[in-house]
Formats: sequence, C-alpha cells, structure tokens
Amino acid sequence: MSKPHILLLDEPTNHLDMQSIDALADALDEFTGGVVLVSHDSRLISRVCEDEEKSEIWVVEDGTVRNFPGTFKEYKEDLQREIKAEVDD
Repeated sequence: MSKPHILLLDEPTNHLDMQSIDALADALDEFTGGVVLVSHDSRLISRVCEDEEKSEIWVVEDGTVRNFPGTFKEYKEDLQREIKAEVDD
C-alpha cells in the first residue's frame, strides 16, 4: 500500500488520553496530504486548523453544510453570539 494522500477522520479523539491527542495533532500537522476531520474536540480542531492558509472550516447544522469564512476561534465567537442572542430574546 502506498502513502495516503488524504485522511478521513471521524471523531478520532474518542477514547484517547491527552497525550495521545497531542500526538495525533502533531502527526496531522506533519502530514503533507489532505485531512477531512469531523470532531467535537475544540482543542484538536484549534491545533489542526491553526494555519488559515491550509485550513477550511465546514459547519454541518440544520441539515445543511456550509463553509465558514474565518478561523475556528472566529467560528466559536460567532456561535457564542448566536447563543447569547437566542437567550436574550
């Protein structure tokens, strides 16, 4: 089998300890191919998506998929504003 050009990872941090998650993030940083990462682990996402030039954030919600035009930090800030607006209404 040859080296992969793309990795598809669905919740890869489930059942991993912090040291293993850090090792996974380091390995993904060094990987030269493409990565599709599905995760609720904001720490891993922040690490893997640090480089805006190499990263895209796609959000799945309400039965749709959309590209978020910003950083993961900006996405979290937008999400917090949306939640606050809903609570305030």
